[in-house]
Amino acid sequence: MTTGERELSTGAAVAATVLAALGAAAVLLAVFHWLGWTVPGVGWLLAKGAVKLCAGGVVGLLGAVAWLRQRYAARR
Repeated sequence: MTTGERELSTGAAVAATVLAALGAAAVLLAVFHWLGWTVPGVGWLLAKGAVKLCAGGVVGLLGAVAWLRQRYAARR
């Protein structure tokens, strides 16, 4: 075994992020459908909001990871 860090490639990280965002949006829509919110247009608005929340969360997470990496590199 090696003791070095293992990181995902950029492509794999982007693919995992996109799949997570789509999965979260699908789960949110399934929950709202289960609750009976079937008014036309509401599902579209909720899906649009869920995608924006997921994208914003990903951008925030990537920013936090970049900040932590920079902080960690400055300590070395």
